[in-house]
Amino acid sequence: MVQNISVFLIFAAMASAARCAVAADTDEKMLQGEWELVSLEVQGKTLPAPGGKGGSIVFAKGEKLIWKDPGKPEKIGKYKIDAHREPKQIDLITSKDGETVQGIYAFDDDKLKMAFSAKGPKGQRPSDFKGENVMIVIWKRRKS
Repeated sequence: MVQNISVFLIFAAMASAARCAVAADTDEKMLQGEWELVSLEVQGKTLPAPGGKGGSIVFAKGEKLIWKDPGKPEKIGKYKIDAHREPKQIDLITSKDGETVQGIYAFDDDKLKMAFSAKGPKGQRPSDFKGENVMIVIWKRRKS
């Protein structure tokens, strides 16, 4: 009987790990590509991006990240996701000084919603998409 329970627990753990790997792989694929800035929300105020001039972000293979701001040189960095967490977590890392901004993310059709501390890299990762000290960034997938 104890042996049967042990086998069941091992099988359940392996199935759970496989589901987590699939979730991370799926989110990684969904992130790939260029996303245009739609809006920012800071302290409850929504600031829409000026049409086509709000900049974009590119998630590329190998956890490579490219920030594109109109009229400025591109910035290169890295990103890491943890799709097993609830809410899902994302870290954006600058290559210049390794500064990391910790956030959360969610997909909504062709939109990507991310939330970060309004304090920037010095702030804590938000636990949800609400709150006075949370900055919400909405991106829309750029059609190629």
